[in-house]
Amino acid sequence: MKENIQFCLNILRDSTFWKTLLAVQKLILFVTTCVMVGVLGVVVLFRYTLRLDFFGYDEIVMISAFWMYFIGSAYAMEKREHVRADILERILPPKGKKILRIIASFTQTLVAIEAMHLSIAYIINGFHIWPTTSAWNLPLVTSMSAVTVGFVLMAFYVTVQLFEEIITPISEFEENGGM
Repeated sequence: MKENIQFCLNILRDSTFWKTLLAVQKLILFVTTCVMVGVLGVVVLFRYTLRLDFFGYDEIVMISAFWMYFIGSAYAMEKREHVRADILERILPPKGKKILRIIASFTQTLVAIEAMHLSIAYIINGFHIWPTTSAWNLPLVTSMSAVTVGFVLMAFYVTVQLFEEIITPISEFEENGGM
């Protein structure tokens, strides 16, 4: 059974889908970071050099920030670089570490699935009421969709990681302290 799960996980991680998904996330992070830095640079130039106001810049920054934060969170989740409090894990024996990791991954998966469910309801409501920004009348669905996409990706990644934790042999926790 473990071999079958490992085989499927290896196929998934080596797939074009997985690699493309990560490449798209990196591209979104790069573009949104550039947009935010560029817009804020233009605001500074307008305000302090030209003595003009860049009306509505906060709307562009807000949309970029939502995409950057939520895609960045999903990317960090996939890379296992998200914030963790693993103090207890450091003092447990290998079997305890494995059990703790499985419980933590299971809890993360449940939370991520519920957050994904709520974010889907959030975006559906956004499409029904179609709110817009006050200055440029940009649809807020552009930032709301970042929440949904981010939580869907996070739920996907933590589910994969749950299966990885389940099939990780205890011996791996003895050798290098875990994954």
